[in-house]
Amino acid sequence: MFFKTFMPYWSGLRQRERIVLGGGLICLFLLLLTHFILLPFFEARDKMTRSIARQEKVLQELTELKAQYQSLKGGTDVLRQVMERRSPDFTMASHLDRIINETDMKSCIQDFQSTKSQAGEGYDLIRTEIKIARVTMDQLIQFLYLAESPEYGIWIEQISIAGGPAETGFLSATLALKTYEKTPSI
Repeated sequence: MFFKTFMPYWSGLRQRERIVLGGGLICLFLLLLTHFILLPFFEARDKMTRSIARQEKVLQELTELKAQYQSLKGGTDVLRQVMERRSPDFTMASHLDRIINETDMKSCIQDFQSTKSQAGEGYDLIRTEIKIARVTMDQLIQFLYLAESPEYGIWIEQISIAGGPAETGFLSATLALKTYEKTPSI
């Protein structure tokens, strides 16, 4: 019906009016095409590009986390082997006491505290903090060398060393050692 009424109207227009009306209809068509088809297409393409970039970043982070997990998992296997090799009656306190006696530092120890916390299935984390005062550099180096022993699964977690008066040549140190022990079965 629209076409039947439009054709007589169109034929009644002069050449110039037809050109102007045709140009307007073409501009309207192009505007609607751009607004409803081309712009959504370009927006969707940009959104997809941003989404792919985000997903690539997430994938890269997951790859890094997987590598960290694999290295930690390998570390736990090594730790299990170390714990199986050491004697069942091994304790970090007795091991450190033996080292303190070997390095002749009994009089230098000001504080010796151990804390135990659950580390995982069947394992406890033992963290021992030792405060040492009036110790020589040689004694401290020998103690640190003997205390951090991967063959027993003991690592220095934190250390702080302070120098005393220059004329005495003594040092003060605070260090934290950690190891894992099997949780005693009840």
